[in-house]
Amino acid sequence: MTLRHALVLLATLALGYFGAGLLVVLWMTAPRRKRPEATPVSVGLGYREVKLPSTDGVRLSAWWVPAEDSSRAAILIPGWGGYKFDEHLLQTVPIYHDAGYGVLMLDLRAQGESEGARRTLGYREVRDVRGALAWLHQQGYEAENVVLHGWSMGGATALRAAPGTGVAAVVEEAGYADLPLLLKRKIPEFVRFGGFLRPAILLAGRFFPDFVPWEVVPKTEAAKLSDEGVPLLIIHSTGDDVVPYEQALILAAAYPKAHFWKLEGYGHVEAYEHPEYALRLREFLEASL
Repeated sequence: MTLRHALVLLATLALGYFGAGLLVVLWMTAPRRKRPEATPVSVGLGYREVKLPSTDGVRLSAWWVPAEDSSRAAILIPGWGGYKFDEHLLQTVPIYHDAGYGVLMLDLRAQGESEGARRTLGYREVRDVRGALAWLHQQGYEAENVVLHGWSMGGATALRAAPGTGVAAVVEEAGYADLPLLLKRKIPEFVRFGGFLRPAILLAGRFFPDFVPWEVVPKTEAAKLSDEGVPLLIIHSTGDDVVPYEQALILAAAYPKAHFWKLEGYGHVEAYEHPEYALRLREFLEASL
């Protein structure tokens, strides 16, 4: 084999390797839209459909569950590939409603019924949450009376969106503190031959101008919330096989005075099944507001 042939072969292999990583990134960020399979009516609550813009103009779909004569509201934020009708969101709405909160249930960009070209694992989704805050402000709800509550990627997004907004509190369940660290450790589990492809996947992620995974490090925003005195509730199970429990410990280290509920024996975003879930959430809300 000549040197030229060897170089062509190496270039072809490198291109194929990078291309495989690019395909994985495209899969991870592809839209995941779905029509609702349930609504708040299934938990005994009325609602209305809402269309609102993110701060960068993406048209988002949401449900608004009103509470009469209340100045308080909560925004519920699903995770990666999640929807506003996910069971853990639907089972959480009555807790807030019974506590006197209006509830905005949000489909993040490129998920559910919302528009948007791609999911970005908590990077641009920050603009969706801030768009939801702006919508609530237009309805007469001040940020100081609004709670952000997110699950998994939604928890990471809530943390990243909260600093500087003046929100009343943040609840994050099964969220990640450091996306690059999570990807490095979980890619081999999520993707076939992930261990081999991991460098190509991480490299491909750098080639998208609207997606910078290296900046999705919510432990940084958790520290800012600590400085601002915004109450934070961290809920995570040691049995979480999607977002490892160590991610919660990283958040707790960044915000030492955060309320921390450690569960055992529950899977990813399954805390709502715990018999003390409603009580723990109400106690946090009462202490925070």
